[in-house]
Amino acid sequence: MSHATTPIRWPPGRLIACLAASLALLLPALASAGAPVEAAARGWLLYDMEARQALASHNPERRFEPASLTKLMTAYLALQAIERGELKRQQLIRPSAAAARAAGARMYIDERHPATVQQLLQGMVTVNANDAAVALAETVAGSEARFVERMNQQAERLGLSGTRFANASGRPEPQHHSTPRDMARLAEALLRDFPADSKLFGAARFTFNGLNHSARNRLLQRDPTIDGLMTGHTPASGYSIVASAKRGERRLVVVLAGADTDRVRHSEAQRLLNLGFTRWEVMRVGGAGKDLARVRVWKGDAREVGLGLAGETLLAVPRERKGAIRPVIEVRGMVEAPVSTGQTLGRLRLIAGGQTLAEYPLVAREPVAVGGFVRRMIDTALLWLQ
Repeated sequence: MSHATTPIRWPPGRLIACLAASLALLLPALASAGAPVEAAARGWLLYDMEARQALASHNPERRFEPASLTKLMTAYLALQAIERGELKRQQLIRPSAAAARAAGARMYIDERHPATVQQLLQGMVTVNANDAAVALAETVAGSEARFVERMNQQAERLGLSGTRFANASGRPEPQHHSTPRDMARLAEALLRDFPADSKLFGAARFTFNGLNHSARNRLLQRDPTIDGLMTGHTPASGYSIVASAKRGERRLVVVLAGADTDRVRHSEAQRLLNLGFTRWEVMRVGGAGKDLARVRVWKGDAREVGLGLAGETLLAVPRERKGAIRPVIEVRGMVEAPVSTGQTLGRLRLIAGGQTLAEYPLVAREPVAVGGFVRRMIDTALLWLQ
């Protein structure tokens, strides 16, 4: 859409009142860009789920071996199968020989020690159990190979364009890779689509067949607001983690890939989460039912149409940015009937320090039909004289 700033007839006091109500809390929060955010990892991303906004990142599209972070997709498909009635949580699974002898982290299932679907899920996400991941994959799809096909199909549906899966557990293979941004999207989808199962990822310990296991995500034992999600490691890509935390109504997700040590990945993930909660604040902008402007409509049965936001929008703003937000409203150069409700006719930009923080479409709040013959002729003449 081509935007041009054009004179607008404001409802008396309405623009100021609407924007003041929407932006009052934002004004003290915005200032200079502040110190850059850094972390000791090759790639990372800090994401605010409430605002659906990346707060800070470094190399978010950098490919890496996801290792056990892969199990987030395995968990997604297993929970999806439960939701569809294809699996039962208390269904007892006797693992195949391939599942029982899976290398790496294990919960030690075998023919003599079967596990329920729920136990497999818990072992997989708490202790990164590869035997549980393979057993779930085979149970859901009949074989791990067919399960991998589903993993990649789901990755495509979620828009994980930098991700390709080659197995269900995360063992290094050619063409098995992801990116920090994709892992953040996957974590968001998992928490959004299966909110009742978020407690799975928050368990600090897991016991099976008399063996007690501590969670690989050691942040679960340090910070009660952290409730997930997975850790991973390969020699090539180093130490990785996807961690989530909820404080009040806000939930943040951090993805960190390529840390040099286990200690660094945990300390840096904790630091980024703390920074996200303290440095950024989520504000509510606008809301349905409010005119931000009224614009002239030509050749219609009404001379004006009210413009507003389609709905309330959330914006995460760095607290250290002093100064004010300046709202700038831009509309199309000429609006001609007919106009339908919800039709985009302009945009609202929020600007601070010469930088556009966000922009939102402005839509018609009511329809305007084509006017009668006389109105059309008068407006045609007026437009010709302009």
